[in-house]
Amino acid sequence: MKCELCHKKDAETAIQAVKDGVEQELYVCRECEREERVRRQKKSQRTRKAKKGLPPGVSMTVASSGGDGAPPPLLEAIVNAFTGMVEDMASAAKSREKEPELSEFPLSRVPSVFRLGDALHLEGLYLIGEIEAVRRALNALGMRLSGINADGISDAGHVYKVMYQGPAARAKRVVEDILAQERNARVRLFEEMPRVFGDSLCRALAVLKNCRLLSKAEYFDLLSPLRLAALEKMLDGLSRAEIERIITGLDLTPKTEAPTAEERDRVDAERADEVNGRFEDVVLNERGEEKFL
Repeated sequence: MKCELCHKKDAETAIQAVKDGVEQELYVCRECEREERVRRQKKSQRTRKAKKGLPPGVSMTVASSGGDGAPPPLLEAIVNAFTGMVEDMASAAKSREKEPELSEFPLSRVPSVFRLGDALHLEGLYLIGEIEAVRRALNALGMRLSGINADGISDAGHVYKVMYQGPAARAKRVVEDILAQERNARVRLFEEMPRVFGDSLCRALAVLKNCRLLSKAEYFDLLSPLRLAALEKMLDGLSRAEIERIITGLDLTPKTEAPTAEERDRVDAERADEVNGRFEDVVLNERGEEKFL
């Protein structure tokens, strides 16, 4: 039989859709199924009536998401393995007024799914609420996670460089343990805490579709959970490659001269309008809907 919406292609699947003002089961082609899914998600995310010639949007803020389940082991093995070293470093720290000089650990060999540029992408640990525990564990080892602070946002995008002192081999083992914890955190998000991840993802999409002002750092921060969704192939209209291309193009280095409030708002407004249009048709695909909606 032919698709009951376009009446052109052969029907391949059944969906619940409104036809002639009545919700009913319709047999449709794959393209009409996708268009209906986009229409339904756009309607659920709309915050005001659409007007021709005006970009959609309202102001809103994003609340941070944290885990609500029992915490997994948090690099305790690392701390236990280096107990003697930690005690020595703690004693030495008391006798020093200045912090030790740290080196940046190279991350080029880290698997790309856990890396953005030359930094670790630890969105999973952030979302389950364990990033501060990891930070404390590294501090105890004389190491540090160095994030990006810009536009009033701390640790934007939850990407971090790893700073260390002492043998590089020891730092390498610590980085490997961090990656294991991040891998476990992502599995836990998808399998045990889909509500937490779905909340972060849907909030990010809603802001990108409707914001009226958008700084570079906030844009970067909102793309972070979307990258995890893209890695799991849960989005229509946006690929992992494009997310990473956008992130790479965001210059978050501090400027020598701060812009005026008026100039900053003008630039942020132009960016928001552009992003509203770009993300208008970015939606959860069928796999994403099954997981989060």
